[in-house]
Amino acid sequence: MTRRPHRTTTGRLGSQAPRLAMVMATPEPMASSDSTPPVEAAQRARELLGKLTAAAGDRDVGWELTLLLDSLTEERSELNVRVNALEEENRALQERLDRGHQDYAQLRASMDELLNLHELSEAISTSLNLADTLDALMRLSARVVDFDAAGVFALSREGPGLESMALRGNGKDLEARVESQWDDGIVDWVQRERRPIVFDDMESSGDMCFVLIPLIVGGKDIGLVALHSTRAKDDFTLGEIELLGVLANQTAAAIENSRLYTDLETAHGSLQESQRQLLLSAKQAAIGELAGGVAHEVNNPLQIILSRVQLMVVRHGDDERLRDGLALIENNVKRISRIIRALLGFAAHNRADAEGQPFELASALHQACALTRHQLESKLIDTELVIAEDMPQAMGSVGELEQVFINLILNAANAMSSGGRLTINADLQDSWLETRFTDTGSGIGPEHLDRIFEPFFTTHADDGGTGLGLAVSYRIIENHGGSITVDSVPGDGSTFIVRLPVPGKEPQPSGLMDKQ
Repeated sequence: MTRRPHRTTTGRLGSQAPRLAMVMATPEPMASSDSTPPVEAAQRARELLGKLTAAAGDRDVGWELTLLLDSLTEERSELNVRVNALEEENRALQERLDRGHQDYAQLRASMDELLNLHELSEAISTSLNLADTLDALMRLSARVVDFDAAGVFALSREGPGLESMALRGNGKDLEARVESQWDDGIVDWVQRERRPIVFDDMESSGDMCFVLIPLIVGGKDIGLVALHSTRAKDDFTLGEIELLGVLANQTAAAIENSRLYTDLETAHGSLQESQRQLLLSAKQAAIGELAGGVAHEVNNPLQIILSRVQLMVVRHGDDERLRDGLALIENNVKRISRIIRALLGFAAHNRADAEGQPFELASALHQACALTRHQLESKLIDTELVIAEDMPQAMGSVGELEQVFINLILNAANAMSSGGRLTINADLQDSWLETRFTDTGSGIGPEHLDRIFEPFFTTHADDGGTGLGLAVSYRIIENHGGSITVDSVPGDGSTFIVRLPVPGKEPQPSGLMDKQ
C-alpha cells in the first residue's frame, strides 16, 4: 500500500519530543544574517534539519521541515532583493536631495546677486547724487567680499593719474597703495585687459589680497574699483568676481552720467552767462549811443544856465534869500554837469577794441591805490595790496584800466560806511591776469546782482552816485578782451573779479562765477 505524502505523524513525533526539544534547544551557532551568505545559511540550516530528522525518527517530519525551510529561504531571498531595491532607491533619493540642496544654494546665490543688482540699479535710478550711488556700491560689495578698505577712483581729466571719488575703511592707505600700483603698471594692465585682477598683498603678514575691477562704460575706461580684502586670493570664486564686475559696470554708467550732467550744467551756466553779457553789452551799446547824443544836446543849454546863475550871484549877491536860491540852482546844475561828463565818458568807451601797449599791472594797481588813499583813510578803511611775483605784463590802455581800478576801490569804500578792510589780490590764473577786490561791506542783495553793471543803476543815489561807474568799468574791461564779475553775500561783503588776457597766450575759458 502506497504511503500518503502528507499523513499526520503527531503520535510518533510526540514520542520523540523530549529528544527533539533537546536538539532544538542546543543548536549550533549560525553566522549573522548580515554577514552570512544565503547559500551558506541554507546549508547550515539543512545540517540542523538532518539532526532534527534523526532525532525525530520520521522522514515525513524532515520532509515537511525541508519544505518549510525552503519557503523561509525564498522569503529571505525576496526580502534581501526588496532591501537591496530600497537601499538603491534610498541612494537615488539622497542623490536627488543633494542635487536639490546644490540647486537651492545656486538659486539663493543667484537671487542674492539679483537683489544686489536691483538695489544698486534702484540707487542709480532714484538719485542724481553720485555719492549715494557710490555708497550703495560699497555697501553691496561688502556683501560679496570681506574688505577692510575700498575705494572708487576715476581717471583724471587734467592728465595722467587717478582721482579718488569715494573711500571706505582705511581708504587713505588704500589710496596710497593704488597710486603705487599705478606707478608699477598694475592699474595700466587692468585698464588694458579690461578685466578684474586679484593678487596677494605682499606687504601683509596674513592672507590678504587686492581686488581691482575696471570701470568701463561704452567701451571707454573711466577708472577702477579697488578693494583690500581680508580673504586669501584663492578663496575667491569666479561668480564673486563676475558679480563685482557687474556692480562696477553699473557704477561706471552712473559716474559717466553724473559727469555728463555736470558738464551739461556747466555748459548751460556758461551759455546763460554769455547771453547775459551779450544782452548787457547790447544794452550798454544802445545806451552809450543815446547818452552821447543827449549829453551833447543838453550840455550847451546847461552851460548857459550855469553862466547866468553865476552872473546873477555877482549882481545880486547882497540879497541873501536870492543868493541861497541861486546857490541851490548852481549846485544842482553842477551835478547835472557831472552826469553829462559821465555820459560822455561812457559813450567814449563804447567802442569795439581797446588800443594800448604792454604795461605792468602792479604799477597800475599801486597808482589807483595812491589816488584813492585819502578817501579810504577818511573812512578808516584798511587796505592790503597783494601782488604775485613774476606777473606778466598786461596789454591795453593803462589810463582806462586805472580808471576801472579806481572805480572798484571807491565802490568798495562806499559799501563800508564805518570802517572795514579792502584786500586787493593780483595773480596769474592759467592764461588770465586776475585781480580780486574784496571788501567787508554790506554786500549786494540778490535782487540787485543782475543789474549791477547796467548803466544808471545805483544803490547810492543819495550819495550822488550816477550809476555809470561800474557800467563804464564793464565796458572798458570788455574792450580789453577780459571779464568782470561779482560774488556777493548780503552782510558778508563783495568780491569783484577782473580778468585780463595774458598777451601772447591763447585765452582759456575764464570760468566766470555765477552771481550768488
